[in-house]
Formats: sequence, structure tokens, C-alpha cells
Amino acid sequence: MNRNVFDKTVLERWRPTLVYVVGLHAYMLMLTAVYPTFRRMLETKAELFKDYPKALLQLFGVQSIDTASFSNYITIELLGFVWVIIIAAYVIAFARQMVAGEVHDGTLELLMAQPVARWKLLTSEGLALLGGIAVLVVSTVFGIIAYGAIFASGTGLNYSGCAAFIPVGISLAAAVAGYSVLFSVLFNDPRRAVMASVGLTLFFYLLHFAASYSGVLEKIDWFGIFHYYNPLKVLDSGRVPVKSVLVLLAFAAVGFGASVWFFQRKDLK
Repeated sequence: MNRNVFDKTVLERWRPTLVYVVGLHAYMLMLTAVYPTFRRMLETKAELFKDYPKALLQLFGVQSIDTASFSNYITIELLGFVWVIIIAAYVIAFARQMVAGEVHDGTLELLMAQPVARWKLLTSEGLALLGGIAVLVVSTVFGIIAYGAIFASGTGLNYSGCAAFIPVGISLAAAVAGYSVLFSVLFNDPRRAVMASVGLTLFFYLLHFAASYSGVLEKIDWFGIFHYYNPLKVLDSGRVPVKSVLVLLAFAAVGFGASVWFFQRKDLK
């Protein structure tokens, strides 16, 4: 790692990271504040949700709607879908700037003028991205615990489950980062890099959703990142799914390893 490149990247990206953190907390505060009202409404209409399509519920990361469970509520309203969009948007936007953005802005040549190996440049920026991911994930968990304690006390929020979500959330975001950085290296046009990253993320998510309808797709889903992401199970059990975390980290390692390999051989003229 090169400390100067790392510090430069952090200096450039801390403001957008702060915006994401503030936005996340504002959204979580709103969700938890309306939870008591939402819970009472669901209890009065519980019969309507018994026959709710399970496949559609899987789109939001749950198998059923439990009006008494704050973990179930926060998974449906945040962790199962919205949080995935937010974290993917952050990661893809960050990765876009790492190579493709630098090429587009004409600043990569200046960066390459430093007597630093290419792999160190990419690794330094990658570590800054990983740091930003950790900040967002830890901030999310802190918000769930803090706002849940205020507005959803007595609902049995599992604090060990919240802690167990941290490595899962970081691993999922790292997996997205792996192929997003790869696309940023492969494409000089940042728009193409973003489209490729968004497209693959959307493909993985829709594949996971469609797998509930098809046995064939269910087998293919093993090769998608969202097969290994089950936030409600983690929150309820309080255990880290080690196998899922390792598989997601393998996605990240392969993607970033390929990024370094291609960047070492990339013609920047």
C-alpha cells in the first residue's frame, strides 16, 4: 500500500461517504419512528398477509411477515432491499472513480507519474474503498440498535444478531466492489463501467428472486452473491454464517485479483 495514494483517496471520498451515512441514518430514523404505528396497522390486517406470495417476500429478504418482530420489519424495509441498493450505489460510484474515472478526467497519468507500482496504487484505493464500506455497515448497525432501542423496545431486538450482520454486510459490499473495480479497470469510459456493475448486480439479485420459482435457477443461484445474503436469519440467530462470508470474500478476492492483473497490463496511452 502507498500511504500518499491512500490519504489522497480518503480525502477525496470522505464527503460522499458522510453524505451516505447521514442519508442512511435519516432513513433509519424515519423507519423506526413509524414502526409502532406500522406494527399496529399490520396486526389489524394480519389475515391479509398470510397468503402473501412467498417468492415476492423473498425479494425483500424474508419468508413471512411477522408483525411482532422488529428484525423482520427492518429486513423488509431496509436490509433486504433498500440497503442493498444504497450500498451498491456507494461501491459502484467509488469504484467508477478508481481507474475509469481517472482516465476520463485525465488525472491517471499524473497519478502514474509517481514512483509507485501499479498494484500498490490500486490496492491503496481499494483499501480506502473497504474502509468506506466498513464505515457504512457499522453505521447502519449502530443506527438499527440506537433507533430500535428508542422506538422498538420490547420487540426482542437481538444485539448479537446486529453485530453478526457486520461481517456479512462488509462481505456482500466487498463482493460488489470486486467486480465493480474490475469493470473500472477494463473500461476507460466510466459510464460503461457503471452500467456493467449495475447490470451484474441486478442480474444477481433477480436471479436470486427467480430461483424461488425454478429448480434450475435455484442451482444457478449458487453462483450469485445474493444466495449468500440472508440478513433476517443473521439478525435472528445472532451467528455469523462463516461459509457465506467466505464465499462472498472469495468473490471479492477474485474480482480484485483480476483487477490488479489487468491493471498491470493495461495500456494507458
